[in-house]
Amino acid sequence: MRWIIVLVVRFVFINGIKSNNSYTYDMALHCKEHICQHGYNYEVFYRIGDEELKRVKSDKHVGLEMHIAIQAVSNGLILLSEVPNPRPNEDVYEIVVGGGGNEFTELRRNIARNAKASMRTPGILSSIDIRGFYIRIDPDGLIEFGKEGEVLPLISYMDVNPLAIKYFSFAAWNGVEAKFLYDCPAPGKNTTETPPNSQPEEHKLSNSDTLKRNLLMSKLPSVQPNPSEPVNIGVKITNVQYDAFESKLTTRMAVVTLWYDHSMAWNPIKYNGTTTIKFRQGQIWRPTFYVLNSNDIGVFDTRNPDLISMAHNGQATFHFQTKVETLCTETPTTMNKWPHDEYICSIIIEPWQIHEKMIIDVLKPEDPRLKLFADIDTVIYNEWDFKTQQMIIPPSLWNQEYRNDDNRTHQSDRLLISLNLKRRATSHNIVFYTPLLVLTMFVLMSFWGESLTLSRVWFYASCTVFICIGLCYIDNLVPTHSVPSILVLYTAVLAGVLLALLTQVVLMSSLTEKLCETYTMKRILTSMPLRAVFCLPPLKISLSGQYIEQENEESGVFVTPRDSNVQEMETENITYGDKKELAEVIDKLMFFVFSLVFSGMLAAHY
Repeated sequence: MRWIIVLVVRFVFINGIKSNNSYTYDMALHCKEHICQHGYNYEVFYRIGDEELKRVKSDKHVGLEMHIAIQAVSNGLILLSEVPNPRPNEDVYEIVVGGGGNEFTELRRNIARNAKASMRTPGILSSIDIRGFYIRIDPDGLIEFGKEGEVLPLISYMDVNPLAIKYFSFAAWNGVEAKFLYDCPAPGKNTTETPPNSQPEEHKLSNSDTLKRNLLMSKLPSVQPNPSEPVNIGVKITNVQYDAFESKLTTRMAVVTLWYDHSMAWNPIKYNGTTTIKFRQGQIWRPTFYVLNSNDIGVFDTRNPDLISMAHNGQATFHFQTKVETLCTETPTTMNKWPHDEYICSIIIEPWQIHEKMIIDVLKPEDPRLKLFADIDTVIYNEWDFKTQQMIIPPSLWNQEYRNDDNRTHQSDRLLISLNLKRRATSHNIVFYTPLLVLTMFVLMSFWGESLTLSRVWFYASCTVFICIGLCYIDNLVPTHSVPSILVLYTAVLAGVLLALLTQVVLMSSLTEKLCETYTMKRILTSMPLRAVFCLPPLKISLSGQYIEQENEESGVFVTPRDSNVQEMETENITYGDKKELAEVIDKLMFFVFSLVFSGMLAAHY
């Protein structure tokens, strides 16, 4: 029962001191409005007058008291400083309301750093309601920030070296639009009294800022300077990566575009010798492009873009880096020389706005305007060597090639970039060709070893298993829509090993022995030309047998030896035309055939 009473009292107490800090429409009418649309940038600074501050003080001991309201999805930033436009290293008070996606509130001693107090406040801001807040700074250095209508502040900080606040400003986060209400009366004050009147500090413009303001006055950034705008474009390929499985080419490139806008020209003498100024993207018109044969249809994704540089004669230069993905339709679908494969791919670049007519010209690689960015646009080499060719396709030629398309609205030139890709196969040569060459050499050497043994059978069987494992590994690396010639090489060697294995097993069978006992096979194996070609030992007299070498007669003619006592031949028992000699003939024949076939296929592969 005691815990229930405590919880009820606590609930009543909290709801008693906590009020709704949302501003109504009538309350907002007594405030001034400031809208932030340009991200994390304090653009306008307001000067605080001492007389105005006296009107909103709820306590005479408070040195500075401000009542503001914020409407934003997150990240409402308030800056209090001693001077307008403070530098990043100067001391200020920065209050972040709803930071981290509307999750926390923080007090900082410098811009974007040096946090002094922080508190988790999820959902403190709203994109629908206008939430009210107060800021109090005592002369002793106590800084308090809280919700309007609440007794206790959200965050507080005691500064031993307080700042004499004279200016304040507002900002939001990138991509967030925030509305601030300032110079609001304190709650409970008579709204008929004159509210504070903080005046914006006039920012002294530099020569370049004055020039920008004059040039951008009544200038629409979406309007092309001329009906037919000449544009020079320079494209430098910095890196390519080709996926042979999906026939997808990923290209990183650096792009430089140059064009003239004579309405933006000025006389440098009138602006203290200013010859060049910089513009952000969106302030003035610039040519936009996209890749026609890309996977994702969209404008170039500008990475690490520079500012648009405008010279006094109206020449504009814009440099950026981008990455595009295209499908390589020229990829061969038949046999290729992987890993020495080559591909031809194309990238077609055309203007994004179909109603804009551009006359495109290509900047040569030796153009000095393109060499200015050589240190930035470094080429990153990988396994691919590439050569590029660039050409302009006029609308008339394009319409002849693609008559089925409606090209009447698109009358701009197109840029065609042709890339010849060739894989650097140094590591592949070591990985794939070394085992193949060693295995082939061992197989060829086996034909000069002892035949009709079981050890050779096991050797051929082991080679078969090894090649099959290698084929399974290669299959995971090569594209499936084509047949690599290295796969043909491994398959040919596998077929040769299987043939040698089958031949060895057949020679060791009894069938071969019966074959060698036939008269026809005897005549073939004992013929002089055959024995000379395959380097078989010459025929000699056999005391027990059937052959005698006749030096003075035609080769291949054998007679029965006469009975005689030849003591030196009594112990000899030499046989000719048996399966051992047949195996030797077949081994040497297979060595010759295998050497020619493999050498020819390897030469054709390279």
